[in-house]
Amino acid sequence: MTVLEIQDIMDEMARIPDFEMGAASGASLEAIRRAYNGCGPERWPQELRDMLDAETSLFAPAIVVHDMDFDRSDGKEDSLHEANERLHRNNKRIVQFYYPLFSLMMLSPSYRLKRAKAFGIMVALNVATSDKLTRKAWLESYDKRISARGE
Repeated sequence: MTVLEIQDIMDEMARIPDFEMGAASGASLEAIRRAYNGCGPERWPQELRDMLDAETSLFAPAIVVHDMDFDRSDGKEDSLHEANERLHRNNKRIVQFYYPLFSLMMLSPSYRLKRAKAFGIMVALNVATSDKLTRKAWLESYDKRISARGE
């Protein structure tokens, strides 16, 4: 992802009410670009993550923040929980922003279908990012960060 694409995502974050920036707050675009690996852990094949990115593109702002949170992992369980919960809250805000439930658009079958798809993807993302399922990636990120500092 380019720095310009990251800037577009950051601009999108600013438009979503109550969006939580997490570790992305105050980070440089270049730092965010380096940390962002898309949907799924870094150890997964790039082809798989590319497919997931295409299906979860609506949630790119939340995924960017989650990747930044993981990039700054301190290896602690409570921090992992907070990063995952932030992702879940941001995912919900994205669905509410783009597909509000209380909208005249709900009269449109195509809108309801798009909203249902977005809601389904949100639920899948949230289930896939339980603390139990993300713990290994959280610890790997912590170890990688510590190794890079030479500790």
